[in-house]
Amino acid sequence: MDFSERAARNEEVFRSVNEQIEQGAEKHAVVGLVRFHCECDRESCFDRLELHAPRYREILQQPYMFVVAPGHDDPRVERLIERHESYSVVEKIGEAREALDRQHPQTPHQH
Repeated sequence: MDFSERAARNEEVFRSVNEQIEQGAEKHAVVGLVRFHCECDRESCFDRLELHAPRYREILQQPYMFVVAPGHDDPRVERLIERHESYSVVEKIGEAREALDRQHPQTPHQH
């Protein structure tokens, strides 16, 4: 498995966990900051970051965007879109974007 495929798989694992966290926050009407897992491509990363569930839900609507801990963006596979104190938003590019398309053809992240 090449780097792009591995990176996409790592990110999708944490995306799945974060979707469940977001759904729980919505179900329980959480209004404060929610702790999500970093969705970076580092195999050894277990960092947590905080943002509001509605903001995370907005990011989910963009199929190539992920949330990562500050400084965890990887210019080999993504472009930095937003930088905040506790998290950054990245957009997959190139082979990583193609890997996502192969794994989830024309399927935006689910809410």
